[in-house]
Amino acid sequence: MIKINKKDSIIDIIIKIDNCKNKEIVLDFPFWHPIIHNYISLKILKAKAKKKNIIIITNDKTARKIGSKLWIKYSKIGDTDLLEYNYTKLEYTKYIIKRYFIELTQIFSDKTNNITFEYQKKYLLKNWKIWYFLIWLISIVLLFFFIFYFAVNKTYIYITPEINIKTKAENFIFKEVWSDELVDNNIIRLNKISKLIYLTNTFWTSWVNEKSLKRSKWTVTFFNELNEPVDLLQNTRLITKDWIIFRSDTSIRIPPSTYSSTWIIIPWKVNIPVTSTIKNINWKVVWNKSNIGDWIKLTIPWLKNNKDKIYAYTLWEIKWANNKYVKQLTKDDLKNAENILETKLKQKALNELKKQITDNNKKNNIIEELLWIDWVLQYSDFKIIWEKKLTIWEKLSEFELAWTIKISSYSYNTKKVLNQLSTTIQSTLLKDVETFLFINENSLRISNIIYKEKRPFKIKATAEVEAFFSHNFLTKKNNYTDKLKSIISWLPKEKALKVLINNSKISDVYIEIRPFFIKTISKISDNIIIKVVNK
Repeated sequence: MIKINKKDSIIDIIIKIDNCKNKEIVLDFPFWHPIIHNYISLKILKAKAKKKNIIIITNDKTARKIGSKLWIKYSKIGDTDLLEYNYTKLEYTKYIIKRYFIELTQIFSDKTNNITFEYQKKYLLKNWKIWYFLIWLISIVLLFFFIFYFAVNKTYIYITPEINIKTKAENFIFKEVWSDELVDNNIIRLNKISKLIYLTNTFWTSWVNEKSLKRSKWTVTFFNELNEPVDLLQNTRLITKDWIIFRSDTSIRIPPSTYSSTWIIIPWKVNIPVTSTIKNINWKVVWNKSNIGDWIKLTIPWLKNNKDKIYAYTLWEIKWANNKYVKQLTKDDLKNAENILETKLKQKALNELKKQITDNNKKNNIIEELLWIDWVLQYSDFKIIWEKKLTIWEKLSEFELAWTIKISSYSYNTKKVLNQLSTTIQSTLLKDVETFLFINENSLRISNIIYKEKRPFKIKATAEVEAFFSHNFLTKKNNYTDKLKSIISWLPKEKALKVLINNSKISDVYIEIRPFFIKTISKISDNIIIKVVNK
């Protein structure tokens, strides 16, 4: 027997016939092979076989009609022939289904043989296997529709709950106790802690002895464009565009302006000696900036009338000022230095106290923190250490101050406070509504002092912390998920997403529908599965 494949051409079949030495050539064609439907192709195969008999195995009725004209023998495949002709159960099932489809198509679509309705009816009644096939096929389709549209249709909703932050508080008694004294859960032990701090710093004096500064001086040329004389008193101020101030050394009268033959105003010019001031108009020391070049314009400040008619120019450079000066210590310098040093000293003392607590935590494997109440932090033993005695108006540009200070406070075990707060939060939790996630340990603070005692040191205060909650979607007692299912049931996927994402208890949502070709949420509540995803 020669097994013919679906893709074998007539040349491939001829080669197989030539290689076969049997007297009878049995060709096993697959159903609806194009060669067994072609008269010329079958005639070529008959000629190539020569005196050998050709037997074609097929159940194709149309093929048998064509080949019978060439006296080719045909053989059907029966149930007993499956193993003999190397057909598997799956191949045979495919073959039968394909054969029934083709027969039904031919009997209902063949217009050339004038097949009537009565003939089609008799054919269907005679071939009862066709009915079984149709019933089987319809049952399979209905079963497939039921399984995938009702039984298998599931909607998976992955919800990320919205996280809510709530401030939770509880009253505690913070108390300084002896090491062997027993305390209950609401009493927090306080440990006395103190540290002595030393700090030194260098400061600069701010007062400049004006007599030690050299001023720039020379003459400027004054211009008077008015038709009347101008009287300038001694120490009249003149300023440049850079706000450098000069003063006239003498008083002088400037005659009025004259006119040329063409009636052009000729201003009267007078040279006046001037000297610079130590500070500019903003009361800042100018140092050697009062050395200016030639042809620099100077004006009289705040002159209301004719300020553009009376002015001066430097016809030569004005110089002789320098940066050499003598500074002196004042009371303000000393007071400012003490204030700055005190602020720095307190800040350093606080930092050193925190560091001491941190080192102690690492050493003893505990978690303690400074009791953050302003009046609990006590500073004492202020003491200035002088390297040398300073005198007011002493000539110096810098000086050094050193101070010591003692800081005292209390530390407490924050872990105990946080654990007690966490226990209280969980005990008051609405289990069917909320899910407690965690508390922000860095948010722990003392918000209110109820009362205090000095000896022994004792305060009753409110400790607050930020707690994070989310809605409990998975509890069986809470029917909130059932409400969500009823709202989105039978909605399109995109509309259901909008409904859920606009819910105040939901931060993010993802919907997966199975099978993939269904685009609406399942109508069966049990087939809508809600899962919580915590990011």
